[in-house]
Amino acid sequence: MLKLERHKHIVSLLGQHGALLVNQIAEILSVSRETVRRDLTELAKKGEVVRSHGGALLAEGNATNASAYSEHASHGVPMLPDLEQQDSFHYRTTIDVERKSKLARKALPLIKPGDKILLDCSTTNWFLARQLPDIDLTVVSQSTAIIQMLMSRKAMRLIGLGGDYSSIDEAFFGDLAIKSLEDMDIDTFFFSCQGFDKDRGIFTGSRAQATLLRHMFLVAKQVVMIVDASKQGQLGKAHVCGFGELDILITEKFEDPLLAKEMIWHNVQTIYA
Repeated sequence: MLKLERHKHIVSLLGQHGALLVNQIAEILSVSRETVRRDLTELAKKGEVVRSHGGALLAEGNATNASAYSEHASHGVPMLPDLEQQDSFHYRTTIDVERKSKLARKALPLIKPGDKILLDCSTTNWFLARQLPDIDLTVVSQSTAIIQMLMSRKAMRLIGLGGDYSSIDEAFFGDLAIKSLEDMDIDTFFFSCQGFDKDRGIFTGSRAQATLLRHMFLVAKQVVMIVDASKQGQLGKAHVCGFGELDILITEKFEDPLLAKEMIWHNVQTIYA
């Protein structure tokens, strides 16, 4: 697809959906994320789109161009999957597979036989669960997908948290999930987030998850956050905590050196994937 054609498709898609992530546009147009980033940079210089962290939205006043491109751009280009499907746990396991697997692999040396570990319902933890060896472990999780992943491991003891079930997240939330944590003694708690910012701390996708995460911190001797570089400097729907709750951060290279200094200030050990 020629660059001009891609630009028309991108403007049309943003007109239809308001805002899109780079990886969503790349998937729809069957091009690399690097190509999409270059296209968005050029379109932003022309004033047709506005860059956001990890994606873009249509520039104010550009609805006319989007409408004009719409009919042309719709031919031969797959439509964006339903937004609920994009947010679903299953859909998120198809995004950045190698990246999440690599990050999760860095967590394996932190787990030893006899440990009791707690995994939140992030897809990064699902990739961690896939790589866990069949050894003497107690694995506690709110995620039915993670529990199902580990059911064939004969040496493990699995404990699922109850509560209010979310089919989108394939996980349990709410007061019952919090109550399920009572009297638990966790060696290491692994979790991910929707974004983290040097000034505002850590964010996740819902207030229900933020509340549950805060209770999970309380029962763990060690807290490990596993998150890729795209979440750096990004905010989410619900604030979870500051960096003082973390013991270890597993991530990629910091884009903002001040964020690295923030980790040092809070005595957070950083492991780079």
